[in-house]
Amino acid sequence: MKNFFKRFLVLLVVFILGVAGTAFLMNNETTDDRSDMNDAVLPEVMVQFGDVLTNRMYGYRQPMEADFVRDSVTPLDTTKKLTLVVNPYDTKVRNLSYEIRTSDGSKVMENRTIKSLETGSDGYLRTEIEISSGLLMNQEYSLQITLSTNHGDAYYYTRVVSRSATYTEQYAKFAGDFVQMSLDKTQADNLAAYLETSDSASSRNFAGLNINSPLADVSWGNLNPQLSKAGIPVIKDINETTASISIEYEISAQNENGNTEYYFVTDFYRMRYDETRIRLLDFKRSASEVFDPSLSVISNSGLLLGVRSKDVDYLTNEDGSVTAFTQNGDLWSYVPDTGKFVEIFTFRKDTESDFRDARVEHDIKLLSVENNGDVHFMVYGYMNRGAHEGYSGVGIYHYNNDQGAIEEQVFIPCTESFEFLQEDLGTLSYVNQSGQLFIMIAGNLYQINIDENTYEVLADHIDSDDFGVSVTNEHAAWKSESGDYAGQIEFIDFDTMERRRIAPEASQKLDLLGFMNEDLIYGIVLDGDTLPNATGYMIDGITTFRIEGFDGTVKKEYHQDGLYVAGVTVGTTLMEFTLVQKSGDIYKGVKKDNIMNNSTAATDKTSVEQTSSSRQGVIVRLTFENSPSSEEPLILYAKVRNAGEKVVDIQVDKSSVEEVYYVYAGGGLDSVWTDPAKAVQRADKQTGVVLNRAQQYVWERGNMKTQITLNTTDIPEIIRTASLDVQNLQNGLGDSAKVIDLTGCSLENVLYEVSAQRAVIARTGSDSSVVIVGYDQYNTYLLDPSTGEVKPYGMNDSTVLFKNAGNMFITYLEQK
Repeated sequence: MKNFFKRFLVLLVVFILGVAGTAFLMNNETTDDRSDMNDAVLPEVMVQFGDVLTNRMYGYRQPMEADFVRDSVTPLDTTKKLTLVVNPYDTKVRNLSYEIRTSDGSKVMENRTIKSLETGSDGYLRTEIEISSGLLMNQEYSLQITLSTNHGDAYYYTRVVSRSATYTEQYAKFAGDFVQMSLDKTQADNLAAYLETSDSASSRNFAGLNINSPLADVSWGNLNPQLSKAGIPVIKDINETTASISIEYEISAQNENGNTEYYFVTDFYRMRYDETRIRLLDFKRSASEVFDPSLSVISNSGLLLGVRSKDVDYLTNEDGSVTAFTQNGDLWSYVPDTGKFVEIFTFRKDTESDFRDARVEHDIKLLSVENNGDVHFMVYGYMNRGAHEGYSGVGIYHYNNDQGAIEEQVFIPCTESFEFLQEDLGTLSYVNQSGQLFIMIAGNLYQINIDENTYEVLADHIDSDDFGVSVTNEHAAWKSESGDYAGQIEFIDFDTMERRRIAPEASQKLDLLGFMNEDLIYGIVLDGDTLPNATGYMIDGITTFRIEGFDGTVKKEYHQDGLYVAGVTVGTTLMEFTLVQKSGDIYKGVKKDNIMNNSTAATDKTSVEQTSSSRQGVIVRLTFENSPSSEEPLILYAKVRNAGEKVVDIQVDKSSVEEVYYVYAGGGLDSVWTDPAKAVQRADKQTGVVLNRAQQYVWERGNMKTQITLNTTDIPEIIRTASLDVQNLQNGLGDSAKVIDLTGCSLENVLYEVSAQRAVIARTGSDSSVVIVGYDQYNTYLLDPSTGEVKPYGMNDSTVLFKNAGNMFITYLEQK
């Protein structure tokens, strides 16, 4: 009996332990819902010219808006044939289809499905397509490529443009060869002939090289790197005379301890082919080191971030104990007192990485860092991998320091590519204490309730020139254009959701000028004080401006008897403006003035410095109030917590978006303007191009015929009248064309329009004007509207004539 009880007790203990162990394991499985981010699965698509691959495209999970995706341009020659190449990786591609649309995406020109693709010896899939629809020369169209895969459909985008002769293969090969030769000291001397080295340009800063940099810097100095991920040339712009190509690649180098560093590099080339060789017109290179805290990054002076831009996006909590910073699309936190690092967010993989996870077509905005180490942040742009792979959009995340995990609070998909989304979110993105996100997209102000997955539109159809945001983004203001409050400035506090309005008095209008800290700056313009300046620009002569707090307290009022304020620019520390006075019916400049920002900011416990080393050149360092810990760093990696689907799909109405002009330069979207003349001037300075919303070329740098004379019978009748009344011209053109006012541009600028078969009206005096219908090396050819005769006029004399008349030029752009 005793033995029986012993055996019974043993079995009971085993049973209890078994149940407890099973319960423990099951509890772990159900409560530990942290995981690593899913790997990328979408294939890549490229275009092949001869033996060179170009225009690597990444897949989107949903169709994008054609006029908001311009990652690459693919030129078509007279055959209109293209070789498409697919790198499938481990994904099965069932078929490929393509669709040609007008540049704004409104009309399908051609579509076709290709059921079988040939597999090459390199493992890539290939097919040749021939575009049969009649595409206009020098006009961009949208090409959407759709792959049907075992992971669903994926959409790829480039723009196609018919050009007569482009030398695409030669340009792309040059860019690839330049990268290789700069990495090889035995071949680097061959690059000297392409550079325009200036002694003053020697800075040894690999984060910012250009065509004036010394050959020693272009060939990487003492860094001695190796190519670790080869790039694919991406064509940004191309015409009969020049081409702009960008190429992204990764290099590796050994540090002093023999450990491997990685750098993400972007090269930009602007070239001309002159039948004997390619001439390099412009070159830029930016390198950014992939941050790795295991590579002796802690020094007595601070945290070494390595080679990168000095514009570090970082945020420190109130007590200075934790600093979060971004680098190369990654987010890290650092505790100086203990040496603890946490990689909070990254798309990059440590092993078996490829460009699908390594590319940086996204950005991170830090929202808050708590004293307990928690971090709130936003990720916006293209999602390389994970639950939202292939989507462009905005994600709000919370990193829980105690649990070592990030949780997605909301995701907002968007049909704009990263560069357009960046332009919108660069204007406003703010999360208040109530968990409400405020963003501007396409002129609409959205309030997104994160916890409820809902949204509402706070204001719509806001003109970008009449919108301002405070330094912290806590306050915003805009000018109402219509409705009961037309002409009033609306002022909002996003934390309290309080609003107040500022209304003009009789015979006045208000100009919203910006913010100084959290205070609004606006100007008062009296009726009759909107006049042209000496160059023909219509400007508001501000008689008084005020700096006003949200509670209505006027912090400063500025007024000068007999003088008017114009040309206002507001920076973080200084407001600058020009004082003008009336001279007849125009304004003439008197002097410049400024207002200093006298607000005393709290002392930042963290700062950014630049230093240098003999091997890496100029490097960036974060410094702290106290010296960081010299202990061996503790490096942790955050997991991803699955909190369920939290997607808010906002409907963006872009039907009434204002007419805007995009300046593309240096390999991407440079800026957005509502004034086409200012867009042209910016593009001229940046050696870029200007396109409208429909992605039509408004202006190109360096793509002009040497001479041309238009057939006057082909010029619209209303243009031949040489009227300077913009509304009258638009009424005469109707829906066939859009009037473009280029007042303030130079004669050289506007001759591009003539080269593009568009006549230009030019003012010659207070009540006289002509139509520029041609030019050659020595003359312009001017149409006299009163007689209909065309006569030559010396180029230098024309320049003086038009300049003295205020450089008032008006042209038009055909509506496709």
